[in-house]
Amino acid sequence: AISLDPANPLARFQKARVLISLDEHELALEELLTLRELAPKEGAVHLMLGKIYKRMGQPQKALVCLSTALDLNPKDAQMIKTAIHKLDSTDDDVDEDEP
Repeated sequence: AISLDPANPLARFQKARVLISLDEHELALEELLTLRELAPKEGAVHLMLGKIYKRMGQPQKALVCLSTALDLNPKDAQMIKTAIHKLDSTDDDVDEDEP
């Protein structure tokens, strides 16, 4: 799907989710960064970026992304705040409560 329409955000989002499930964090990060350029106001992208940065041991970048997700998606405030609070833990639940 991506080769047919490289700007298709849904296909890129799904690809990133698959890459995360396969523990391909660097490849998932590349997809998500491209996706963020295509859909900068999509809170789910920033949320997933925050979670992948956490898994990669980059809590400062994770916090920036999660804060952006909170600004863009206030209706998901509880889930995002939970992810922010987990930044200090070693819990790697990226898929928990995934949009």
